[in-house]
Amino acid sequence: MNDAKDNRADSAREQIVRAAARQFAERPYHLVSLDDILAEAQVTKGAMYSHFRSKHALAVTIVEMYTALARNTIEEQLRLQRSALETLIDISYQMAVHDVTDDTARAGIHLLEAIGRTDDLQDIRIADWVTAFGDITGDAIEQGDIRRDGDPAQISRLLVSLYTGIRQTTPFHDAAALLANIETSWLLVLPGLVEPARVAYFTQLVRRRTRVALNKIARC
Repeated sequence: MNDAKDNRADSAREQIVRAAARQFAERPYHLVSLDDILAEAQVTKGAMYSHFRSKHALAVTIVEMYTALARNTIEEQLRLQRSALETLIDISYQMAVHDVTDDTARAGIHLLEAIGRTDDLQDIRIADWVTAFGDITGDAIEQGDIRRDGDPAQISRLLVSLYTGIRQTTPFHDAAALLANIETSWLLVLPGLVEPARVAYFTQLVRRRTRVALNKIARC
């Protein structure tokens, strides 16, 4: 009996989170009401409040899920053991695929902007990403792809800022525009970051990754 109750509770929570992610992915935080979420999830307010104290608490949960998704993406790309700069490029494209095809990712991007200043939520998440990218950037310098005079912390902050800026200024439904903007940003920064002899190789790599990402999105 207890197992059945637990399963029902888990199911209700998952329904609420999925509905909220879809709502926040499509509309600004301030335009989404609890009634909208409950109607889509088909659960009662009592069920909602047994899991989340407020709309804000639910939004924070989705940001945490997005953060976990980003962390898993970084770890998955690292496990492939490609060169460090290739890994940085691949992370940006894989995150773009998630942002276009996954409600939780798209909602997470929107919510970081909408509620991220609360409790330094946005600053903490961005700092985590800058640290992770900084470690990979340091490896890229050691591997001879990024210039020796590059500062890993400054480069990683630039890359994170570029991606978050592109994601917030590109229509979420326009995958081609998002990928084109990511490609353009890489092509602009590569000559300033990469050893001259490696620029042509990574330029072609970026263009290939754009095509691969477009194909992935088309299959979703």
